[in-house]
Amino acid sequence: MENLYVGRGKDEDNAALLAFLDEVFFAADGSDTRFLTLLPKIYKDQYRPAYNNFVVQEPGGAFRAAIGNFDNDMTVGGVDLKTCCIGNVAVGKDFRGKGYMIDLMNASLEDMKRRGVALSYLGGQRQRYGYFGYENAGVSYNFGFSVRSLKHALKGVESGLTMEKLLPDDREAIRFIDGIYTKSPVISRRAENAYFNILCSWEDIPYLVKENGNPVGYAVLCDSMDHVCEFGLTDYELLPRFVSAVLALCGKDSVGFTVAPFETEKLDFFSKNGSWMRIDHCESVCVLDFKTVLTAYLRAKAAYSALCDGEMTVLIHGKAGDERLRLAVKNNEVCVEDFAGTPQFELDCLTAVRTFFSNYPADRAAFPPAVQQWLPLPMFFSSRDTM
Repeated sequence: MENLYVGRGKDEDNAALLAFLDEVFFAADGSDTRFLTLLPKIYKDQYRPAYNNFVVQEPGGAFRAAIGNFDNDMTVGGVDLKTCCIGNVAVGKDFRGKGYMIDLMNASLEDMKRRGVALSYLGGQRQRYGYFGYENAGVSYNFGFSVRSLKHALKGVESGLTMEKLLPDDREAIRFIDGIYTKSPVISRRAENAYFNILCSWEDIPYLVKENGNPVGYAVLCDSMDHVCEFGLTDYELLPRFVSAVLALCGKDSVGFTVAPFETEKLDFFSKNGSWMRIDHCESVCVLDFKTVLTAYLRAKAAYSALCDGEMTVLIHGKAGDERLRLAVKNNEVCVEDFAGTPQFELDCLTAVRTFFSNYPADRAAFPPAVQQWLPLPMFFSSRDTM
């Protein structure tokens, strides 16, 4: 039997881990893409990339497999959620089919349970990760806005705004951006010392939006300059002029804008004026503490939407164990509590995620009408906070 090391990586192996990951993901197509440039927020040495991976290593230190476990704690509806994102799921080409991915995924989940993680998410093939309790979830609105829309819907409004690239050491600007971002009912708790790297995820480019030299907002554009991944403004009366400024900066016939389900002012504007709309899922999600997570997202929705009075009881067979819960709303006050009786509904972990947090409608069709009005709950992950 081989004497392999299976566990958390070691800080001294950061460089070797990154070389292994780049080889697995990018060598075959001759790409010059590297994880360090894609996601500096987690692969720079100070963020301990090796420690934040579960790995299989040979006695000499060579990597056979690695799965990243990156904490990304959130505040949702005023509730602090311990949250963990899975990333860089990698098995060396000579070691596939040996069960390393299964072993490391299971080790990751067991570690999350021990640490009290309530919610985990990842990007990847739906059925592959369904075996581990992950299911498509989250609501992301994507709008297109064209030069033609600017001309006809907004009468060719002039911007009067400037867009300047954010400088990495501009701490005042970063605090200004975070002041806008943290007003939302669903946020990741972004560390100030990593904030610039977070905004630059996936090689995207952060900008300050200014009027008369003063900051009035921010925007993160993808490196191809045809999509705004995240943005915020101090006053959403500026939206027409902001869109005009983005189109002028990008020089494209059409630019996309990602909008979260709780960003009601943005949704209203783009719904009335945009060229097209697409509704997507954000990530695949595994809920390890349904009571806490349902409480958080129900409170988040109640913060911007009037919820119908109603209640239901449910038994959920979660990855971290069974939960019997009563969910109730009265006068827009939310209650999620343990329940000892016979539940109205019984759901496995994948069905529960689809029911409460996805764009798939079938699993909640039997719920009371008032409860259906609550759903889907406003789970959303900015691409700044994915791995």
